[in-house]
Amino acid sequence: MIMRALIFVMLITTLLIRMESTVAQQVAIPVSPQLRVIIEPNHVLRNGAYVQGQVLLRVLVTSPYPFAAIDFTMPEITGARVITLIKPKTRTIHVYEKTGYAHETRLSLFPEKSGMLVVPPIEIKGEVTNGVGEREFFDLSNPAVEIPVHPINPALEGSWWMVADSVEITENWTPEPDQFRVGDTVQRHVDVVAYGISVEQLPHIEQYADQGYAMVGAWQDGKTDLTKTGLVARLKQTWDMRIQSGEVMHISPIEIHYWDAVANQPAVARLLPKRVEPLARDPDAMRRNLVEEAMASHQGRRLGFFVFLALPAAACLLLLALIYWAAKLTRADRRLLAECRSDFGAMNGLAAVLRWSEGSFGLRGPRALSVLRDRLAAGCPPLDRLEEAVFDGTSGPIDNWAVARELVSAARHSRVRALFRRLMIHVVGIFGTKQSPRNR
Repeated sequence: MIMRALIFVMLITTLLIRMESTVAQQVAIPVSPQLRVIIEPNHVLRNGAYVQGQVLLRVLVTSPYPFAAIDFTMPEITGARVITLIKPKTRTIHVYEKTGYAHETRLSLFPEKSGMLVVPPIEIKGEVTNGVGEREFFDLSNPAVEIPVHPINPALEGSWWMVADSVEITENWTPEPDQFRVGDTVQRHVDVVAYGISVEQLPHIEQYADQGYAMVGAWQDGKTDLTKTGLVARLKQTWDMRIQSGEVMHISPIEIHYWDAVANQPAVARLLPKRVEPLARDPDAMRRNLVEEAMASHQGRRLGFFVFLALPAAACLLLLALIYWAAKLTRADRRLLAECRSDFGAMNGLAAVLRWSEGSFGLRGPRALSVLRDRLAAGCPPLDRLEEAVFDGTSGPIDNWAVARELVSAARHSRVRALFRRLMIHVVGIFGTKQSPRNR
């Protein structure tokens, strides 16, 4: 019974400690708008910062009432590379049963020289809407903050200076080391995750050749994640290694030396050396690999040949499709042919042509026929016959069906010519050469 009671008391104590820690991490809700400028992480406040070491700057305004307006511009910070982690934004916060509001921005600072890094005074103005719906103005400011910056510490071995909160390095192989065979090309994949730096700050990682294997290729892929707790560099590095000997070999280690900003001392992330005893050469497997490589190369050449033939064919088909699309009868063309198929007078024929001109080219009004003549050079004779039949005073009979067919044919040819002009403009734009300023 006594042991059970002690265990119960310990559980309750642990729970209370965790609850207190959780509450401490929450943003407190003040009785009026309040500005806080927070420098993180704690080791910067404790030991100061280092050149190229990350300093987190958090600007936080909290209020019990919603913000109606905010006027804030981050002052320029000289002597440091500044990266915005979280752009200024407003959010709702909850602490127990209370509701508040926070306007926050987070920056990552990387000092570029030793001495004193000064964060200028920060001022923020705005208005909140109080509990009765009235606006209240606030004008908050924070004095300048000075952060001591240490120079490069000679205690760190190596020629590359890097400050990080922590560095993790892992590896995997293709195939696994116990499957290495003489003559194989194997791959070593290394993943590096470094907290508190960008991927550009990572040193060049070397995999040195040794007796029994040679380095025949390498590539990498890296990125930098922006989180609310700072930068995280992620790097994937791969090496191709050819096994040249069946003797026992030792693959050299990989080390990344850096300055541990949390512990304030040199540190190293390391992959230990690996002892490997390759298997004997497998002639059958080598032959299979050679045959597979030859077949893949042959298939690649065949695919390239088919692509070489397919591209001009596809271009011709596309051109034919465009020509068909440009030359096909439009709705206005079909309507004109349908209206002129019946045998009626020249006035009705002219009215049908004017409607077709408006539907096809947007031409209307007294100048429609003259502009239409410019558009359709081949369509002038039928237009002339139609105008003579209408305006000679007799409005005699005319074959409107023949006029309509000639006009539609001329319009189709005009659309095809316009298509070729547009294509030539694009071709000249792609393959043409720009004139130098002297030749203009």
